[in-house]
Amino acid sequence: MIAALKSIGFAKFIVLEDFHYLLPETQADFAVALKAFHEDSNLIFIVVGVWLDQNRLVQHNGDLTGRVVTVNADAWEARELGEVITAGERLLQIHFDPAFRAALVDGCFDSVWVVQEGCYLACERQGVLFEQDGTVVVGTGVNVPQLIETVVSSQSARYNGFLEHFPGGFQSAPTELQMYKWLLLPVLSLAVEDLERGLSLSELRELVNRYHPRGPLADTSFLQALQRTSALQVKQKVKPIVLDFDQTNRRLTVVDRGFLIWLQHQDRRALLSEIGLPNSGVVL
Repeated sequence: MIAALKSIGFAKFIVLEDFHYLLPETQADFAVALKAFHEDSNLIFIVVGVWLDQNRLVQHNGDLTGRVVTVNADAWEARELGEVITAGERLLQIHFDPAFRAALVDGCFDSVWVVQEGCYLACERQGVLFEQDGTVVVGTGVNVPQLIETVVSSQSARYNGFLEHFPGGFQSAPTELQMYKWLLLPVLSLAVEDLERGLSLSELRELVNRYHPRGPLADTSFLQALQRTSALQVKQKVKPIVLDFDQTNRRLTVVDRGFLIWLQHQDRRALLSEIGLPNSGVVL
């Protein structure tokens, strides 16, 4: 492949989108191939995937240490989100109401998708469908929390589908420990702020063992399930994935920020009950 690309004078970046949807074995095989590309060519690969641990490719191939630069594309500061809104203003020749801007950035959980969709809905409701004359102000008097709820509710079917299928795990019949079902206990019980920072192995173990009928469970039971969390969602065609396990820091993280906002507007006890998990005295 290297020789073929050299023969045509190829000098562009190679982008691998949705890398996380590949099987873990395929990801590992490509991580090995990347070292060869690095040593024998000047080709640069941009690998796009949903995970929070900075060393995912290095985990697959330790020889990539020092050869990979990690960019967290999901990390957006309030200033940067404001710049996204400003860029849209310039393109449409409009102005967003300052109160609208501030409330949207404050309530979006640092999700650029929520910001973009919120601005889109505000424009659509006001009839701003094309470039204006520069005097139109959008978003005045808009109930921003309600707008954000509308944005996230558009994904309700996907989130409900995730909660319906994830507990079943990889097997067609329930397993003895039903680990994937019980991993949802802390996800649906703890405060959104806790989910945003990620749940450590000790936090997961403490809460699950408190209620699991076969508890206390060994760490190996948790780790075996956690390490295949992404693979399970890929198998179940959850796109984008909702949960990911950071193997470097041993933390289970909600990587779909829309899910966090969606949870805020749900009856957590009802969700737990539907899955078959205890819902009394659990929600914190």
